[in-house]
Amino acid sequence: MLSLAIHHNVWLTRDQRYALHDGIDLVVVGLYVPVWVSNQRATSEPAKELFCKYYLKNPKTDEQIQIVKDGYEITLPNRQGNLPNLTDEEWRDLNLNNPDNLKNHYSKCDKAVNSNNLLDTIDGGSKHLSFREHNKIENETINVIHFINMVEIEELTKSLI
Repeated sequence: MLSLAIHHNVWLTRDQRYALHDGIDLVVVGLYVPVWVSNQRATSEPAKELFCKYYLKNPKTDEQIQIVKDGYEITLPNRQGNLPNLTDEEWRDLNLNNPDNLKNHYSKCDKAVNSNNLLDTIDGGSKHLSFREHNKIENETINVIHFINMVEIEELTKSLI
């Protein structure tokens, strides 16, 4: 089995994060790292970091990633999270004094993965959105896995020397 794992890094300003959340399409430059994996043993590492354009969309539908002439078109995911159905007593028992119980219930939560994650923490976000998409190329035995990481641009500028 042959797989292609592509790690995408996109850095966004605050204005870009909020515009994307509001449904405004963006074109930004980002970085991707493609790694070929053969039979889960041999890889094409060390992989090269490549810059390209990212066409970002947020129509609040299912995500998809398309390869375009000069980069990638990414439609953000719109998965809504939900909390586990707990009794009042179980909710009261969720605290740091009982970490096993907290971890058990947390693992049952569906995690929200959508543009709300791009917002500032004061607005209910985390300034960060990560997700993955898995595709199989038809009539081929090739798996393509995209790992997308969108972060506030300050994470990049803080790392510059």
